Amino acid sequence: MESKVGIIANPASGKDIRRLVAYASIMDNTEKTNQLRRIIMGIDATGVDRILIMPDYYGLGQRALDGIGRQKLKAEVSIMDMPISYTSEDSTRAAELLVKQGVGCIVTLGGDGTNRDVAKKSGKIPLVPISTGTNNVFPQMVEATMAGLAAGIAARKLVKSRGLIKTHKRLTVIQDGHIIDMALIDAVVLNQLFVGARAIWELPEIKQIVCTRAEPTNLGMTAIGGNLHPVGPDDAQGMYLRLGNGHLKVKAAVLPGVIQEVSIAEWKLLEPGDEVPVKHKPSVIALDGEREVTVKATDQIKIRLQRDGPPVVNIEKTIRAAVAQGFFKE
Repeated sequence: MESKVGIIANPASGKDIRRLVAYASIMDNTEKTNQLRRIIMGIDATGVDRILIMPDYYGLGQRALDGIGRQKLKAEVSIMDMPISYTSEDSTRAAELLVKQGVGCIVTLGGDGTNRDVAKKSGKIPLVPISTGTNNVFPQMVEATMAGLAAGIAARKLVKSRGLIKTHKRLTVIQDGHIIDMALIDAVVLNQLFVGARAIWELPEIKQIVCTRAEPTNLGMTAIGGNLHPVGPDDAQGMYLRLGNGHLKVKAAVLPGVIQEVSIAEWKLLEPGDEVPVKHKPSVIALDGEREVTVKATDQIKIRLQRDGPPVVNIEKTIRAAVAQGFFKE
């Protein structure tokens, strides 16, 4: 059976307003192109038959291929034939098409928002998420060559070992019994009426936080909970926080280079299936760092913690398992 790997690279990741209001680094498209070349070379070295790349407005995939030269690749590499809208919908549509193409793995270059867009339609296809965004929690900072190797090994199912691919948690936004959206890391209720600039940077706006993980070593809203009670990706629980006047205060790195004291009125751990009602209305809900859902005063909306998020390849364990099974030996 033909083995395939999909690549979804977001040229817009890592360029939001947090570079103006904090000290976030910039990942330009030249560096993304370089990373994409290394990913392709890593995948190709595993013997994958086909590599499918999402088209984008900057042409990351084509630029990467031009820099490599197709004659150097054994795999058939192509840019997907799909219209682009220059929005986040491109990542979601590409994921849907890659599933239909029967890929064995999808590599993503982007931040939490990009991976959320992909996870909406990627289903049970394992992801290899590489960080190129801002307050990244879901994707990893990893050498792109190693990510490509792990993706190819996973797609070809070359090694069999427990724990190489793990299903992550997610949050679903529910209105009138129907799921209207989702998040991989956090859903933040803001005291606003309009979406406006999508990224979150003003702490006084935040009223409620629901998160799948809370780690003190991460940046962003999850760091607030992480400095109270760490919750990792392998833990079953999530966390809920309500900010406001309270006796409990926590210092947290809420933006790159920005550490603030946060007042917490209430917090608790969540079990899978637990639902948190959105109490502050009207409001806007930011999902994985981007304002997405407008809540009217009459809306009844809940946020639910679930265990059926996307499966993710553990890059280090996958490569170590391949070494143990002699994949790299002649």
